[in-house]
Amino acid sequence: MILTERPGRGGGICQDRDMFDDLRAHLTALDGPWPTKKWPTRKRPAAAWAGPAAPPAPPPPSDDGVPDVPAHGLGGDGSLARDVGGYQAVLAIEDPLTVRLTYVGSDGYPLPTVPGALKVPHAAEIRELKALAKGVRGTLADERDRAEALMAGDGRSWGHGAWRREWLDHPVSGAVARGLIWEFQDPDGIWHAATPGEDVLVTVDGRALPVPADGARVRLWHPARARPAVVRAWRDFVIDNRMVQAFRQAFREVCVLGPDEAGAARSDRFAGHIVRYARLRELFRERGWRPDHRGRLHGGAPAAARRVLDGGWRVVLRYDPAEAAGQGDHVVTGHVRFERRDRRHWSRAGLADAPPLVFSEAMRDVGLFVDAASIAADPDWPDGEDRHHLHYRREAAFGRPGAAAEVRRAALERILPRTKIADRCALDDRFLAVRGELRTYRIHLGTGHVRMEPEGALLRIVPARRKGQSGLFLPFEDERLSLILTKAVLLAADHKIADESLLRRIRTGV
Repeated sequence: MILTERPGRGGGICQDRDMFDDLRAHLTALDGPWPTKKWPTRKRPAAAWAGPAAPPAPPPPSDDGVPDVPAHGLGGDGSLARDVGGYQAVLAIEDPLTVRLTYVGSDGYPLPTVPGALKVPHAAEIRELKALAKGVRGTLADERDRAEALMAGDGRSWGHGAWRREWLDHPVSGAVARGLIWEFQDPDGIWHAATPGEDVLVTVDGRALPVPADGARVRLWHPARARPAVVRAWRDFVIDNRMVQAFRQAFREVCVLGPDEAGAARSDRFAGHIVRYARLRELFRERGWRPDHRGRLHGGAPAAARRVLDGGWRVVLRYDPAEAAGQGDHVVTGHVRFERRDRRHWSRAGLADAPPLVFSEAMRDVGLFVDAASIAADPDWPDGEDRHHLHYRREAAFGRPGAAAEVRRAALERILPRTKIADRCALDDRFLAVRGELRTYRIHLGTGHVRMEPEGALLRIVPARRKGQSGLFLPFEDERLSLILTKAVLLAADHKIADESLLRRIRTGV
């Protein structure tokens, strides 16, 4: 049996889904850790659920109230240097995503690996430096998570002096803070967006913002609070200045309440998508969601996953097995709803009751789950052999894309004019069109799949994985954006393709 009905629209596996939701809400009112199951020695399954990734908790405060984030002995610029056997070992935070350990010899050139002359006589010092680099990377990742968690909260702000001590002046936290956009409140209560530069706060039009007083409030900028023109300007700023952000901020997906959701208790915006369950579970863990099941679904019962958000809010995503009795590897996404903490219990709330940033961040998560885990984007799906869910895949593979694809389009609008293929590319709301010498192609912004014009035949391409795009700056990490660009570059010069099989398919259209 294959589910063909959208979850929550009647006729699914379980007729009384709300009854199950109510029961689960009571049973999971306390968000404690998962109970530990004892597995026999040597028989623990490799994919056993380890529990959701814990929401980033603030580090314990020091005596002055500032979180005690380890500095690892780094200087104010996020680096340290040590003399090791005639070389200078330099450990440096290069940007919010990169920590690098290099060895500089007498010629002044940095070496990315340990010089052979140091491996034996200075083995202990090398091990210590590698352990230090690992610790710095861990702290930097924690600070990225801590900063991103602020995106779902309206109320978190600091006095300017406290913000500098907690974020900007710290050697690790500062690397995160300097790559982000912040808002600073003036004496009239007006918020001004700026990013930290060299001893100055820089606005989107390149002006220096007057240094706020110590007590002036500071908060993290969110595109949902800004006008569309301002968001576009900040996106241009990030690209023009090759600004490496700790997470998607300027190019962040924003979800607002739709007209049909304003008076509703739940949203079907992302319902009816067939996703790979194993990948969905990975994403749950990465984003701090707690699913009902730690492993495979059992008995075809409906299930849900939850994430606790800022201000006592919780979001719930329903999903069901896509195959009979839960025996397959896929699930169908259902509705999304919100709950409000009421002492030790959770009470249902309307969609419109959720604060705008809480709503946006929760729905963004679900949209990313669909974007990353949907079978529509799977290039290896065996259409010719496995006909399960074929109708959904064909409809969704080139259908209207979601918020993630809209952000990719915004990035491509700014990236493509800087490339050699700019005059061969055109964007619309769904596709990147690429004009080659042999054909014209349309690359879907959601799935990355390619259609050949004029007949619309699907062209399967699996480009070789490579780092970067010939030095092209990408404003955020997104594997599918990189894939789309790689395909565009390849197809713009289709007459130079060396793969005879691919070239034959292009020429014949099959």
